[in-house]
Amino acid sequence: MPQYELMYLLGAQVADDQVPVISQQIQKFVADFGGTNVVETQLGKKKLAYPIKKTRNGHYVVVNFTMDGKKINEFDARVRSQDSSIIRYLLVNLDEHLERTAKDKIAQSKIVRREPVPEAAEVKSESKPSKPATPLAEIDEKALDEKIEAALTEDLTK
Repeated sequence: MPQYELMYLLGAQVADDQVPVISQQIQKFVADFGGTNVVETQLGKKKLAYPIKKTRNGHYVVVNFTMDGKKINEFDARVRSQDSSIIRYLLVNLDEHLERTAKDKIAQSKIVRREPVPEAAEVKSESKPSKPATPLAEIDEKALDEKIEAALTEDLTK
C-alpha cells in the first residue's frame, strides 16, 4: 500500500484545546478508510507567510499513514468537506514524491553546468584600472561645491 502524508493547517479561530479534538477526528477518518501506520506530528502554532481567510497564525499538523490508493479520493473528499476549522491542507503520495525526486536528481546530474571562463578573469586583472576611487571622507565641501557648479554649468546640448 502506498504511503501518504497529510499536512493541514488549522485557523487561529480554533482554540488550543480544540486542536486535539480535530486531530482525533482526522485520525478517525484515516482509520475509517482503512489507513494504517498512522503517525501524527503536531508542529504547533506558527505565523503564516501570508494571511489566509483573514488569519495570520495557524496550527500545523502532519499525519503520515498508509492507505489503499482506491480509497484516497474518498478520504480527500472527507477532509475537504470538514468544517471550516481546516483552512489549508495538502495530501501527498510519498512513494510517488520520492520516485519523482530520484528522477529529478538523475536529470540534474546529466545537466552540463557552465563554468566561468578563466581567461575573462585574467583579462580583467591585466586591464589598467581607471582612477582610484576617492574615499568620501577625503573630499572637502568646497571642492564638492565646485564640481557641482561645473556640472550644472556644462552645456549638455553638444
